[in-house]
Amino acid sequence: MDSSLSLLKEEINKTNEQLHDLAKWKLGVAAALGVAAFGITKDSKPNHWLLLLVPFVCAYIDLYAYQYQVRIMALAHFLRHQPAGHDQVLGEYELACDKWRGGGAFSLGTMAELGSSFGTSLAGPIFYLLVVRQDKTQPSTLLVTPATAVVIWLLGLLLIVVLWQYFRSKKKKFEG
Repeated sequence: MDSSLSLLKEEINKTNEQLHDLAKWKLGVAAALGVAAFGITKDSKPNHWLLLLVPFVCAYIDLYAYQYQVRIMALAHFLRHQPAGHDQVLGEYELACDKWRGGGAFSLGTMAELGSSFGTSLAGPIFYLLVVRQDKTQPSTLLVTPATAVVIWLLGLLLIVVLWQYFRSKKKKFEG
């Protein structure tokens, strides 16, 4: 195999590893926000409003994941379109992968990414509104009103959707 093409394929593999690390970070940061929000740590008081930041954290990490996926698509596109004098097997493999991508064979990671963003984001307002219902006697202790909480949360979800749509537009350029 041509050493340059080998390096490019290695770059794809390293980027995939980084994508897996980002998935771990997303779960870890969302869990840390949950711990801080409920005041589970020693000598801490609950700050339930922190749950409203989960969609923003997910969107931020998703944006990096989308960038890595675009990098992989660019490298794969380049490898697919190499002249016949280069590694034929690698080019054919990337052509086959391109067909499989078009059929959705590699979409599970993106679905997991989007699903985890929405799944972890749904917990925030549910728990926040439950706390507000239980704490009717002391509404002054809330840093964010229920209406503001819903608006913040919806903005976070909107950001997740907008970034996903932006990623899809980039992805279509490589598929077309």
